[in-house]
Amino acid sequence: MLGKIGAVAGAVAVVLCWPLAVGQIGERIYQDTVGEYNSPYVSVTTERYERGYLTSHAVSKIALKSSWKEVFAEQDWPTEWHIAHEIHHGVFGVTSNSTLVVDDKVASQVAAWWGSDAVPLTLTTRTALTRKTDLDLTLNPFVYNDQDGNAFKSEPLTFTGTVTADGNGSFSYALKDALLQTVADESMQVSGVTGGGEGRWDGGFWIGNQQLQISKLGFANNQTQESVDLDNIKVVSVNSLSQAQAATEESPAVSAQLTNSNQLSIASLTSLDGKKYQTFNVDLLLSDLDYDAITRLSALGDQLDGELSPAQVQDMALALDLLVAKGLTVNLKDISVVAPEGPIKGHVRLTVQPGLARASQNLAQVTSKLDGDLYFEFPSELLTLTEGLEPQTDRLIQSGVLTMKEDRAFIAVKLVGDKVVLGNGDQLPLAMLMMLLLS
Repeated sequence: MLGKIGAVAGAVAVVLCWPLAVGQIGERIYQDTVGEYNSPYVSVTTERYERGYLTSHAVSKIALKSSWKEVFAEQDWPTEWHIAHEIHHGVFGVTSNSTLVVDDKVASQVAAWWGSDAVPLTLTTRTALTRKTDLDLTLNPFVYNDQDGNAFKSEPLTFTGTVTADGNGSFSYALKDALLQTVADESMQVSGVTGGGEGRWDGGFWIGNQQLQISKLGFANNQTQESVDLDNIKVVSVNSLSQAQAATEESPAVSAQLTNSNQLSIASLTSLDGKKYQTFNVDLLLSDLDYDAITRLSALGDQLDGELSPAQVQDMALALDLLVAKGLTVNLKDISVVAPEGPIKGHVRLTVQPGLARASQNLAQVTSKLDGDLYFEFPSELLTLTEGLEPQTDRLIQSGVLTMKEDRAFIAVKLVGDKVVLGNGDQLPLAMLMMLLLS
């Protein structure tokens, strides 16, 4: 009997203490994830955390940095915002409901953008004891009018995501409609925005996939009745990272490499002059990018502000040297569109073979490691639409770079070092090809 009483008492003690334990674990998770965050554009810090038995309260500060801070400061908008979090301790995790703190510093701006009684945003997060976090964010309807007569308004923007303990996650977002109108009576309207992705942020790049779809995007000048309209835009981007390999007796060390794939498609585009272009596609692949070099270049790019300092110039040159020394490929696998005059299509591949040291000191030597190919096919009618292009067209035909067949024009060359190999087998110096194309 005493054993049963002890077991019951122990169970009751666990039940009573469990919210405190979950609250303590929840605070640690909060501090490790939401409580502290830093990037080149924004930082998040914890201003206050009050842990309770069943409920805790926290306040975090979001401070804009770099170019974002400058834009907000120029418009006299607040550059620091506070978020209040109400955190509930459940049996298997914690749930947090977050809202924007409308204090004296931001009240006037919130009223101007969302209205005096509106809730600007709501954020709900659910974090399990395994540190897996689900979040739902809604940015409520937004209206902005400046003193110059420009106006912007949007429907609610929704964002959902999941982050696991190892940093992997997925997200999706949606925006039904947004409209920008300028004092010059010009407008931009975007409708049906959806997107998302899966992967992880490694501090420099999103390793994984992202996609964006836009049903309609329009630009209009209401005074001249001119417009540009795009339908069914889709963008897909994928970053994949190969693992570095240590040197062995059989093989040398292999550094990590980043591969970046980008695809853009537009179902139709109507230009200012009323011409309609259909099935526009771009497929660009950047491969064999040395990860250390591209990460250093990305970090340097975030730090650039105006004129480069001597130290920044040197750092950028060293990173470029490493990138070129390891080799890389730029492959425009497809660029195509159906124009009113007929279909246009082509591809371009450029590969810099590894093994070139200190390329920044003599960029001309890069051609010694270069190979690739270039192909374009388009209606010959396009050559007559641009005034003054006839002499250049004649030079390209005479050199063998441009060939004509019926109503089509073709450019097909291969690059081997500093030589260009034409379709008929003739060779030209690369510098001559550039002069023919640019003259």
